[in-house]
Order: sequence, then structure tokens, then C-alpha cells
Amino acid sequence: MEKYDVVIIGGGMGGITAANACAKQGLKTLVLEQNHHTGGNMSGFRRKGFYFDGGDQSFESLGIVFPILEELDLLDKVRWTKARFRMVSPDFDFFVDSFDNVEEALKTAFPEEKGISVLFKEVREVSRFIESKMDPWNFPLLQNFSFGRLASFLPWLPKLRRWLTFDYRVKACSVIRDPGLRKWFTDIGYYHMPFIFFAGFWHLWMKDYWYPEGGMQSLHDLLAENFTRLGGDLRCNTKVEKIEHAGAKALSAVTSRGETCSADNFIYAGDYKRLVHTILGTDLFKPAFVKKIQRAKLTESLVNVYLGVGASTEELDARLGAQHVFYFPNYDVHFPSARSPEDIHSRMWLALNHFGKENAASAPPGTSSLVLQTYSSCDWAHNWGIEELQGRRSEEYSRLKKKVAGELTELAENLLPGLEGRILYSDVGTPISSERFSLNTEGSSGGWCYDDRESPVYRFPFLNLFSTPLKNLKTCGHYSLWPGGVITAALSGKIVANLSSGRKPLAKL
Repeated sequence: MEKYDVVIIGGGMGGITAANACAKQGLKTLVLEQNHHTGGNMSGFRRKGFYFDGGDQSFESLGIVFPILEELDLLDKVRWTKARFRMVSPDFDFFVDSFDNVEEALKTAFPEEKGISVLFKEVREVSRFIESKMDPWNFPLLQNFSFGRLASFLPWLPKLRRWLTFDYRVKACSVIRDPGLRKWFTDIGYYHMPFIFFAGFWHLWMKDYWYPEGGMQSLHDLLAENFTRLGGDLRCNTKVEKIEHAGAKALSAVTSRGETCSADNFIYAGDYKRLVHTILGTDLFKPAFVKKIQRAKLTESLVNVYLGVGASTEELDARLGAQHVFYFPNYDVHFPSARSPEDIHSRMWLALNHFGKENAASAPPGTSSLVLQTYSSCDWAHNWGIEELQGRRSEEYSRLKKKVAGELTELAENLLPGLEGRILYSDVGTPISSERFSLNTEGSSGGWCYDDRESPVYRFPFLNLFSTPLKNLKTCGHYSLWPGGVITAALSGKIVANLSSGRKPLAKL
């Protein structure tokens, strides 16, 4: 192939953000994406007339995503809906619209629990920090960087040091006397998620979760179209097998079809474990680092049940009351693994996700799309029944998918009685499906685990402690900054684009 200024491997949020930024800065840029369209964990798809968001169902901006889209002149080309959240358990049923509303509902459900106000006083303090520094539409360091703006974060550093640990979350939640509620507050969310993320989610659920009308894939289609309009070259269905190099310099990316793509700079926007073990090979890294990456724990994967339902958008909207409804049949917090029993999913929390009026073409008239989600694991039930078949799908795999779909549908019937009898279409996206379509190891939903003690890239106050061994190869995406997710994927894409252009030496800040 012809030579490029930049070759980007992966078209998820990090890769496509980097691609747009590079192309806008005049760099001759090529994106190689192994799937049939861009999007990664934010992809959507259509089946039997129904549209489904395949992974992320909405996302937060935190003053990062929206300013980046604005720089690309794309923000106003999307109609944005602020997502609403609802929490339901046998003891409570409330909308996450304000802290007063949340506290009142929890105190009503647990009238003897005096620790709720104490805990939420600290949660409100985190919210005050986020609101003062990370307005959804404007992050002060992103648009107009200055050391004065950076210095405004300094007074918060002592609190941030505490908040960015799981140990402090355990301490903060210890004021709750009820053992079930205390366990729920301590463990809900990603595994060993630090206090600032636990507290921050309450803030974000109230003020900063957004949905692009038309679906998540429509946003990525817009980003892809803008990239090509800027002169970029996008090649889907193109899987990169390795990066050839000489000394400390990357020379070319080699695809599964044997094509060779040369460039002055390379950006890898995919799974970092795959970069070390497959794309570059372990010989380029120190043995201790290879072992560290091999053992590094990842964020949980999800199982998704995609349902076409014989109920109108108006009916489903009225019955759910919010686009995201979390149902907790109990206050136990489970993280499925190879050791979990076969019925583990029947006792899990459940998210019911429905965007109907925000996506008019998501279902045929009089019907609706509904996505059920909870945590799962690639290695559950002997790799979903395919362990001995070397990846080939089996009757056991189909049986387990049907079983999990039934269990999650039964949980959903606590909020939507009669749901099972109105299902017109059903499919299941397992963690194995996620790994196949996104190439994220084990179907991980957010890169490295959120546990501050186990993350291979985080040590306060830094968000990233490693790079690549090749001077012209940079990484972006949710493995390159901690914690992983849409916002850090987008931010990392902007950072590496600035570094690749050589125009903004303070990009790392």
C-alpha cells in the first residue's frame, strides 16, 4: 500500500477520535478496523427490523467527549437525550434525579439506618468536585490549557488521593449498619471500584449520561463519515496480525490478508494484552512486564439479551419510566467466574435499557427494542460450553444462551409482567461474542480493572505508567488511560493525535 503519515489500528472510540483529529491536522491517515464497521464496544446492529446498541447503552461526557466532538464540528450534528435512571429492589423504587430524592427513598426503605446521610454527605462532596471541574460541556484543561487551570486542581489532591482507592470506599460505607445494604454500597459496580467512581456514578446518573438519537452506531457512523470527508482512508474487515519493526521503530502493519501498510507513525487503539502477546510479540518487552500484563485483571464483561417486544414505545416508556432501569432482586453482589454455579445469572442485578422515542427507527410500528444486561464471564460454565470444541459453537453453547436469556427475562418480569409472552425476537450477546467482535480479551467492557491496587497503569497521581517499546508507536483507547471507558478512550485518542502531529508538546497533560 501507499505510505501514510499515521496508521491507526482499531476503530473504536479511541481510534476513530484519533483518526479524526489526525486528519483534521492534515496528516495522511489510515484506519484499519477488523469489524465490518467502526464502534468497538459502542457498536450497534440491526436484526429482523429491530435496532440494538450492542454494548454501551449511553455514555458520560465529563467535559471531555462533548468538547472533542465540538472541535470536530460534530456536536451540533447530533440530537442528544439526557438519560434517566431508576433503581428498583424489593425495598425501594426511585428515580436518580437528585440527591434529596435518592436519600429520601433510601431512608424510607431503611428507616433505622442512620448512616445513609453520613455516607451521602461524602458522595455529595465528590459531586461538588465533579461539577466544579468537569462540566459536561466544558473541561477547563481540554479547550484552553493553562498551568493556572491545572493548579486549580491542587487543593483537591488530598481528597482525591483518598477517593481514588477502594479501601476508602470500604471505610466510607462502614457507617451503614445493615449488613446487606452495606455490602451493596461497598461492592456494587465494577469489581473493587474506588470511592470516587462509586460516588461519581450517582452524580453522572443524575446529570451527565447521554444518548445520541438514532443510536450509538449512528454516532460512530458520523465520526467515520467525517474522517473520510477530511481525506482519511478507512478500511473495515481488515484485521492487523502484527507490526513489523526494525530496532526501536515501527515500519509497517501487516494484515491477515498479507497487506503491508507503512507509515511514519502508528497508533494502536486495541487490546493491550494482544499488543504484547501477538501484535508485537513478547521479545520486545521485559519478562517481568510480560508477566504483569498477562496476569493483569480486566474489567467485567457483560451478557446482553436483545429483545424485540410486541409493545409500543409509548407503553414501554410508561411502564419503565426511564431509559435505564436497574433491578436488584437482592443486595448480594456477584461477579460470575469459572467457579460460579450454572444458575448464577438468575440472582444477578439487571439493567433494562430502552430508547424508543429517541430512536424512531429502532423497531417496527407498535413494537420496541429492549436490551437486558448484567455481568458475566468468558470462562463461566467451561467457556459457555465450548471449552473442548476449540472455539466451535455447540449445542451446549446454544442451551446456555437460551438458559441465561430465560433467567434475565424472568428477572425483567418483576418490572414488565408478561414480557416473555410478548417477545417477537430474541438473541444473546455473550462475553465470547464481545471478544470475537471487539477483540477485547475476555470481552472486557472497560480495559484494565478499576481496582487501584491491581491496575497495571495507575499509581496516584498518574493515569498511565507505561508506553510501547517503539518510539513511533503510541496507544490509545480504554487500555491506555485509567480508568477505561468512553471518556478516557476519547481523551487518549486526542492526546496521541496531538503527539503524532508534533504540534502540542503538552498533550500528555
